[in-house]
Amino acid sequence: MNSRPNPPSSSNDMSKWITMIRRHASDDNPFHAISLFKAMQRNQHENFPLDDHFIYASLIKACNRLSAIREGKSIHCHVLRFGLDYNVNVLNALVYFYSSAEKSMGYACALFDKIPEKTVVTINCMVSGFVKNRRFDAGMGLVNRILGGNFDLRMKPNYVTLVILISGCVEFGRFSIGNSLHSYCCKTSLDLKNEVRNALIHLYAEFEYMDAAAKLFHETKMRDLVSWNTMIAGYAKNNDCRNAFSLFREMRIGNIECDRASLVSLISACTNSRDLHLGKAVHAYIKVSGMERMIHFVTALINMYSKCGSIDLGRKVFDELADENITSWNSMIYGYVECGLNIEALSLWNVIQSIKIKPDEVTMLGLISACRNSGDLNQGVHINSYIESSGTFSGSRAICNAIIDMYAKCGSMERAEAVFIKMPRRDVISWTSMIVGYAINGEGEEALLAFRKMVAEKNEPNSVTFLGVLSACDHAGLVEEGKSLYNMMSQYYHIEPKIEHCGCMVDMLARAGMLEEAYRFVKDMPVEPNAVVWRMLINACRVYGDVNLGLNLVGGLIDVKIAHDPEDHVISSNIFAEAGRWDDVLQERSLMVTQKAVKLPGKSTIAGRIA
Repeated sequence: MNSRPNPPSSSNDMSKWITMIRRHASDDNPFHAISLFKAMQRNQHENFPLDDHFIYASLIKACNRLSAIREGKSIHCHVLRFGLDYNVNVLNALVYFYSSAEKSMGYACALFDKIPEKTVVTINCMVSGFVKNRRFDAGMGLVNRILGGNFDLRMKPNYVTLVILISGCVEFGRFSIGNSLHSYCCKTSLDLKNEVRNALIHLYAEFEYMDAAAKLFHETKMRDLVSWNTMIAGYAKNNDCRNAFSLFREMRIGNIECDRASLVSLISACTNSRDLHLGKAVHAYIKVSGMERMIHFVTALINMYSKCGSIDLGRKVFDELADENITSWNSMIYGYVECGLNIEALSLWNVIQSIKIKPDEVTMLGLISACRNSGDLNQGVHINSYIESSGTFSGSRAICNAIIDMYAKCGSMERAEAVFIKMPRRDVISWTSMIVGYAINGEGEEALLAFRKMVAEKNEPNSVTFLGVLSACDHAGLVEEGKSLYNMMSQYYHIEPKIEHCGCMVDMLARAGMLEEAYRFVKDMPVEPNAVVWRMLINACRVYGDVNLGLNLVGGLIDVKIAHDPEDHVISSNIFAEAGRWDDVLQERSLMVTQKAVKLPGKSTIAGRIA
């Protein structure tokens, strides 16, 4: 822990105090700036001046970095006391401070409105606050007011304004606005600034317009490391491992020193492309560079090896490099879960406890996933007991939601209900986990009741919620309720039905013997029916003896599949048999033999139940 800084020995040397406060406000421990200010206050009896605006601007910056709202308000009181609320630097610092937290945005807006002479820095502080607090449209509206001449006619957005807005477009998925901002940058020559160019490259890369991103990158004359890293990260995100490596080689040829971000992006490119060969090459480069022990590389390498199906190599990295930092342990747990080795993931929990490493929320979520995937209810109860007894994670909504999902997948809805009832605040994921849990455990009426309670408590269902409740109605034979919910989803909540929602409806109608209505639904579906939809309908025709409709539908199944799955041949063969078309039955069976089609058996994943 850093020791508290000593103030200058001479209280008359004001410049040293100010310099130290400004320096500490920007260093790794801004608390030192506040400590120095308190020392200054104790020296007031020596005629020590406390009305310097540089001090307060720096102190407000320190409070912002510490998220110290109470201390920041106290500094604001000092500003008012000494009449420094006229100073633009202090006012800008206060606007930025208050706008950095959602709870104090009201203070920021009130303060902003009262500032008589706003500068572009004032505007940028406010726009940054809006974007940070997910009020992107308000930020855009403020910039539009500048362009409309609502403030000083000479005031125009600068490159910082554009970087904030373009980054906001990436965060909130507003590509069309980002594209318009690019046009504005070109007209005002702001696109010549490297910071703006890098933000635009990031915009196009995030929205998968890599050609546009590459064009901007290659047109940039003075590319900095951020430019190179942004492009490499873009290729990584778009699963283009080869181009990411090509760019990295270009960096090396140009003697541009890469950093941690460059190499992490390269590992990410290998991970997303599942390119084990190039991943090993990056690992070798990192090892030769002497950076292998950095925790970012340990976690990234374990993740890469597990995603590429080489969990043994990931374990080797873990055994050689992991320390008592829980992050590397989390990566190994998730690596095992990724590869379906849930027992191995859970075994790490025993080691973590034995060597007394403190787990975090990520650890617990990984372990809960392992229990859910393996169906190990006993271990799931043990993990839940630890969470409740520790008191550290019991208030985490993410963990409660994961436990509900785990219990539901392990077939213990009573325990899922107990966790759900204890939750102080429930979100859409909490309700959806319960609804889906009821659905997969064959409790359709309970799923429907939970959905109604959710809506009554003003929680807005999402696409997954509707999939869960439609599935429940399907398996419980609640056809009218299912039809009503499907219409509610599309007409009231304006959620576009996906193939999974449509599949539930087709199966629901088909199971109920409403074959003509099911067929009409398939013809009017907003998405193209896939082979699964045709299979459900054809199988229902066989069950209910509507052979003619079944024979007509076989053509639809043939149209959507070039390489047929075993199920397609079996279903087609069965309907041909019902119609007495034995030559066609023989042909389908022969095709199965020729293609060596084997129908995979199902299997249960529930390891055991506790009474």
